[in-house]
Amino acid sequence: MSGINGFTVFNGYFKCPNEILMKTFFTAILLVGCYISFGQIQVADSLQNIIKNYKGIDTTLVNLRQRYVANKMLQTPSDTTWLTYNLKTLSLAEQLNYEKGKLLASNNVGVVYHYFLSDPLTALDYYQMAYAISETNPSFKRYQFASLTNMGLIHYEQEDFDKALPIFKKLLAFPQRKSNSLSNIGNIFGLRQQTDSAVYYFKASIKEAEHTGDVLQIANVKSNLGLVQAQAGRLDEGLANTSTSLKMIDSLDLEMLRVPVYINAAEVYMHSDDLEKAESYAQASLNAVKSLNNLYTETKSLQTLAKIQEKKGDYQKALENFKAYTTLNDSLINADLKVEISRKEIQYEADKKEALALAETERQRAIKNAFILGGGGIIVTSLFAFVLYRRKQKADTEKKDAEFKATVAEVELKALRAQMNPHFIFNSLNSIGDYILKNDSQAASDYLGKFAKLMRMTLENSDKKAITLAEDIALLKTYLAIERKRFENTFDFDIEVADDLDADEVLLPPMLLQPFVENSIIHGLSTIEKGGKINISFESQNDELVCTVDDNGVGRRSAQTSIRVNGKSSKGVAITQNRIDVLNNTNNANGLIKIIDKDAGTKVIVTLPLHSA
Repeated sequence: MSGINGFTVFNGYFKCPNEILMKTFFTAILLVGCYISFGQIQVADSLQNIIKNYKGIDTTLVNLRQRYVANKMLQTPSDTTWLTYNLKTLSLAEQLNYEKGKLLASNNVGVVYHYFLSDPLTALDYYQMAYAISETNPSFKRYQFASLTNMGLIHYEQEDFDKALPIFKKLLAFPQRKSNSLSNIGNIFGLRQQTDSAVYYFKASIKEAEHTGDVLQIANVKSNLGLVQAQAGRLDEGLANTSTSLKMIDSLDLEMLRVPVYINAAEVYMHSDDLEKAESYAQASLNAVKSLNNLYTETKSLQTLAKIQEKKGDYQKALENFKAYTTLNDSLINADLKVEISRKEIQYEADKKEALALAETERQRAIKNAFILGGGGIIVTSLFAFVLYRRKQKADTEKKDAEFKATVAEVELKALRAQMNPHFIFNSLNSIGDYILKNDSQAASDYLGKFAKLMRMTLENSDKKAITLAEDIALLKTYLAIERKRFENTFDFDIEVADDLDADEVLLPPMLLQPFVENSIIHGLSTIEKGGKINISFESQNDELVCTVDDNGVGRRSAQTSIRVNGKSSKGVAITQNRIDVLNNTNNANGLIKIIDKDAGTKVIVTLPLHSA
């Protein structure tokens, strides 16, 4: 959510006859570890059906539940079942000892307590749990962004900006949600009335959000920028940015931002002395805030409405709303709560230091025991040292041998790719030659243009050890479209990716399936006048990527007879088998190729370890 995205928290100020609290009201976008995009209700419903019919308990089930939460939870914050749902996901991950699942589920439980149930203390426990897991594995580092952001927002809500600001600056090192971190820093400078710094960070945040296409963040930050500009007396700029944000809320249906943007708009219109419009937006925010079930949000709606009513001279209503605001705000922001939050953080750091100290004690004890065991005399000690020396020498030798084997494997892979590229280009040029002989020059020129595109994609990927599944599918589609045209549309093709695979995340060696697709066309379907079909599919099974090429051609037996007559052989398939053998030896994997002869056609199944970007 992501890197997430999509819920709002605020800060604000109120002016009364005896006290002026010079604070500005800003929104901060919450990041819980998954990225929301609009129009995902249908995706969420589809995932819900998959989860309902899923058999067994494994990491795939945990991942599916996480994806469902990412697509649905922050769109329905008033749903009271989210706490139970996320706690169950956490329990499943703990049962499977699935660290990544425990990390994401802990953060999501924290979000429910923090933003749905207004319980930041309990939320902090789960955020710290998620962050502690993220420190145990370097591959989990990218998930630290969510828990760090949420812990920073707890300090932000408590107006403890000296603690929040260093956290948000630290988060600038995470590129996936840099716009969010920039806007949070701008919020703090705005609350401190450092207008120039606030405007600088807000504009930098908008520029970053425009680069990534994050419309939710653009609408949020433009609202905050408009408010700080209005506070600084730059009303024309403030009104323009406020108007843009309001239009985005309505045209893009950004319901998650409606309440805070309305409150910011009320502040801006109050500064421009349009009190009727200001009160209208403030009242609308208070009416809408009930659906969020977030007490922190409700305090800011009451605070803004009371301030506008006071300025209008409607002192009775202003006093009523101010009393409601004061009562609610005192329960959320108070010295005891700050002390308890600080205590939890101190305890967290103390527990971490204690764990490190315990590990060091165990290490020292092991060393001491080793010396005691080796204290039997000079001979025993010398013998022990000799054994250690020989062990180190053997380890160094094994390391050098492993490095040498890895270098040899890399050279072998490059050699195989070097064989694959001329082979592929040679076959493609033959196809162009055949097409030129059979068709007119205009069609040949069009074919040559498509071939040039295919060659560019092939050459761009040929030196890479791995490419994304999406890139490989794009290359296959281009190749199949060219061959389908050459054979005058005598066959169709279909490429499917399973719902639990992200084509932009899964990695595989480039052009691995192309030789099998080529065989299906040249040897299986070329003699069929019409009705040929190639089905290509990708799915995951037991942490493996299963790739299938299935055709309804003449089959290998008839094709081999034709191959013997023509004197040709499938060099591409042999090269692919050699590539998989080298990858297996290098990565200690079990990749394999399985060819199944059907009554009509051939099915090829390639199994590889499942790797993600």
